[in-house]
Amino acid sequence: MKLKKYFSAFTVFSIIVSGVFSYSLETLKESLFVNNPEIRGAEEEYNRAVLDYKDALAGFGPKIDLQLSGTYMVKPPVGSLSVNIDDILSAVQWPSGIKPASSGQYVKIYDGMENTLYSFQLSLEQPVFTWGKLHDAAALYKKISEIQKIKFQNTRKKLETELETRITSLWFLQKISLVLEEEQSYADEMISFSEDAEKSGMLLHQDVVEARIKAKELEIALQGVNEQITNQMIELRRITGISSLEFSEIDFEYDETIFEEFLKEDRNVLLERALSDNSDSVRMVSKARDVSDLALRISKDSVYWKPDVGLQMSMGYGGSRFPLMETNWLRKDDYSLNLSLGVKTTVWDGGKKLREVSRSLSNAESAKINEDSVKSTLRKTISEQWNTCDVSEIKIEYQTLKMETEEGKIKHQEVLFSNGYGSKADLLSVKMDLCNAEIEKLQHELSKACALLTISFLVN
Repeated sequence: MKLKKYFSAFTVFSIIVSGVFSYSLETLKESLFVNNPEIRGAEEEYNRAVLDYKDALAGFGPKIDLQLSGTYMVKPPVGSLSVNIDDILSAVQWPSGIKPASSGQYVKIYDGMENTLYSFQLSLEQPVFTWGKLHDAAALYKKISEIQKIKFQNTRKKLETELETRITSLWFLQKISLVLEEEQSYADEMISFSEDAEKSGMLLHQDVVEARIKAKELEIALQGVNEQITNQMIELRRITGISSLEFSEIDFEYDETIFEEFLKEDRNVLLERALSDNSDSVRMVSKARDVSDLALRISKDSVYWKPDVGLQMSMGYGGSRFPLMETNWLRKDDYSLNLSLGVKTTVWDGGKKLREVSRSLSNAESAKINEDSVKSTLRKTISEQWNTCDVSEIKIEYQTLKMETEEGKIKHQEVLFSNGYGSKADLLSVKMDLCNAEIEKLQHELSKACALLTISFLVN
């Protein structure tokens, strides 16, 4: 809780320092860590796993129970007891002529139960020998807590990558939107020019319709991009917990040089890093396999004729007064002390324990298969993302050359148009082609950036 308060205060401070309505990437990451329910849920799962591990460790020590009770009896079940003196005297064999005379008196021999009754019971249970089940159980829960810790850290890293990917996507989508708006202005100008040319008989009505269709296509494309921007912002607000967040408030500029050192590394080395035991995904499945192996050992140690040995000790007191305050407490012997050594084992349960061993063995095999599957998926995903990078790079180079060509065509058409030889429609058409090439380039740059962010997440 103190950590969350610290990050929350740090987030507010960062916002104030960077500007009233400005969020840096790091500030958004801090907000993500504090507010995102997925991260918080993973953290709570880790906390519960730690508590389970501590419970398993507590199994090594004794279990001590104390039971206290006090009772007040308005009418005690046993009252006072008195004996007639004459009855006692008559039971004695007196010599002839010496028998005493009757007195009719009574002697109280028991005052009766007191109104209060107290009971104290202290018991202790201590495992002595369990065939290693306690040790294996503690090791199992420790592995589970380690898995939950890795899961928590991986969840945070994954969402940080998602955050950066969405902001990067928004940055490119905004660029594409601006280019589409520019192209749409050329399309509107083309429509106006075509309509004037139709009136003067220089163009057919079909040419005007085609210009309008082109403008409508651009309008639809712009609407689609704006829809993507809206959806990205909705998700960005959800994962950061900032409900009023707008892209204009985010201080971000995409820079591909952040991958410069990363791209210099050998791809096979990066792949091996992703598949190594230091990788989060591999560490989780590897520890899950260890958990299955420990569960198998526990089930084998629980089969028939493997007794558990335990020590039990109990101390008790029951009487009308608190301990050591009762009259003649030592003579009354109201205290007890018992020591027991118990042995418990299952002789037969219809084969359930044997089937449990088989089930644990199957789970262990499944864990090994899952580990191989995760590594195979990682290898496939990284290869696919590298392929996306390579293809996008080629397409970016192609669109760059195409843009250079279109820029040359624009200069040529401007010269022709200024000298009265070229057509305005041709000039607008070439400008629109340049916009299309720029949009294509931005789209491929976005694909490459997302692929690199994904690879970086998987190998680091």
